[in-house]
Amino acid sequence: MERLNDYLPQLDQLLEQSHGDKDSYLHPKRKNLGCVSVVLLREAIAPLVIRNAEQEITDIEFHDDTWVRAIPNKFKYPERGRGLQILRAMNAGGRYPQNRTAIPKGSRASESFDLNTLVFGDSANHESKVLPVRAAVNYSDALSLRPKYHVVGESFHNRGFENGTLWDAEAKKNTDNLFSRHFVTPGALLVQVLSTRGKLLPPIGLKHLLLSVGLAGSYGGQTSVTGINLRTHFVGLYADKFEKAETSPYELLKTVGGNNAMDVEQAKTALDEVLRPKHATVIPGADVQTWVDDLIAGFNAPGGALEQEYQGAAEAMVKLFDGWFESGKK
Repeated sequence: MERLNDYLPQLDQLLEQSHGDKDSYLHPKRKNLGCVSVVLLREAIAPLVIRNAEQEITDIEFHDDTWVRAIPNKFKYPERGRGLQILRAMNAGGRYPQNRTAIPKGSRASESFDLNTLVFGDSANHESKVLPVRAAVNYSDALSLRPKYHVVGESFHNRGFENGTLWDAEAKKNTDNLFSRHFVTPGALLVQVLSTRGKLLPPIGLKHLLLSVGLAGSYGGQTSVTGINLRTHFVGLYADKFEKAETSPYELLKTVGGNNAMDVEQAKTALDEVLRPKHATVIPGADVQTWVDDLIAGFNAPGGALEQEYQGAAEAMVKLFDGWFESGKK
């Protein structure tokens, strides 16, 4: 983690003071040069449903073909939720359900906002104001490495009755409740990039992100049917003072995407060969995976060093959010 010190602020440096026309005030530390990109390869290990209002899998036409496209929230939502669960287990936050954050009248912002807020962003109404916190980490689209027609399947279903037939005893007719389910097939690979800009994410925030991404999970729609359907592989961490166009999945697709992009290790190597020469600091995916394994081991050791670090972060979040939203309040 020390290799990223030039791109991450320290936990006690998240606030700074400025002077207005009359009084001084506290605000989040101003942005500075520094970008860390976590490049992920998402592997479908069971049918993965990525859709909006229509039945078909969401896609995008790009670079003379059509690709599966998962918008950022398809992955951010479950990982943000996992982050809340981690904070609750550590007694370091997670007071409110996801997307239900509230700051009751007479309470302080720090009673509702926490480390998850800093990493993934949030907002809440407080009396007559809206208190916004922009995410320190941006999620990109996730794009399939093979064209859509190679990685999408369809199955036909009907909603039968308990007796195992299609006969509707109430309506005295056969049910017409028939439908198709479209899904991304197991083995499909999607590339996604999580990036932090402006030197706003402290080291414990990066650890929290990596732990929230984890190893596997249930993503997309209809997860009650598919269960665990995705494994995440780390291609690497790529850092530099300035953002690089090559960290866009759309740019990566131009050189790595194709009909034969099916092998995880080959895809990771191909992505790394594009990204490595463009960045000043590179941490290989194997090293990142070791970090995540160590974080999971630390999480499973109650009262250990990681829990103490989370407790310290919770105290720092109180100073950050109360200093930001409460200092000088009249």
